[in-house]
Amino acid sequence: MHKLLLSILLLLIGFISKSQSSERIFYGGVFYKSAGLGICFQNKFDTKNEIGKQFDIELSTYHHPQETKTFNTEVNNPSAFVFGKMNKVVLFKSQYAISYKISQFSDAQRIGIDVICGAGVSLGILKPVYINLIYPDPSGYEVIVSEKYNPTKHTDKTRIAGYADERVGLNEINYKAGISVSAGVGFTWGYFTSYPKRLETGFYMEYFNNGLPIMAFAKNKSVQSGVFLKLFLGKKVNKN
Repeated sequence: MHKLLLSILLLLIGFISKSQSSERIFYGGVFYKSAGLGICFQNKFDTKNEIGKQFDIELSTYHHPQETKTFNTEVNNPSAFVFGKMNKVVLFKSQYAISYKISQFSDAQRIGIDVICGAGVSLGILKPVYINLIYPDPSGYEVIVSEKYNPTKHTDKTRIAGYADERVGLNEINYKAGISVSAGVGFTWGYFTSYPKRLETGFYMEYFNNGLPIMAFAKNKSVQSGVFLKLFLGKKVNKN
């Protein structure tokens, strides 16, 4: 599966490297989507006609729709946790897209508008959840023990003090591949400067076979969808 993802990624990069472009701009920025927050990078090729091409990379958190944070008020200095959460997820996405200009850059004051449609691959990076549990010791006091969350064993919320240290479980990271599609509209201004700005908004859809194993007591859907908003700062890197 990893070799297949790498082959697709190299193929997408190859398509872009062969594009006949009049302007090439590298963008970096932040974005919000229905299921999380992240950072994004874009290599955009604006051609002299209406059709352009771009290659996007995203790294984001993932928030399951049924996640609800809670606190154990029976302990001192409790930390928030999501009861039933089995894995924490970070999503890595690479996508190739085609853009179509509906507003050209006729002068320095005009905002360029284009519509975008793209597809690519997604990789879910899953880290198992470890929780701090309260256990009585033989002397009658209570001790905190970190354990991997098990929905059939850890059924008593009052014994959970919160999440364990984030470093616990790093050696158990797992991966799951999926595919993604998106469509939206982009607004670019400052195009005639060396540092143009860009905003994109639209909707996305991601598919993971059998879903991402995040919640124990809620359905982990195979298809996730929502809206996104990206804000970029760009740098022109060459002219043809």
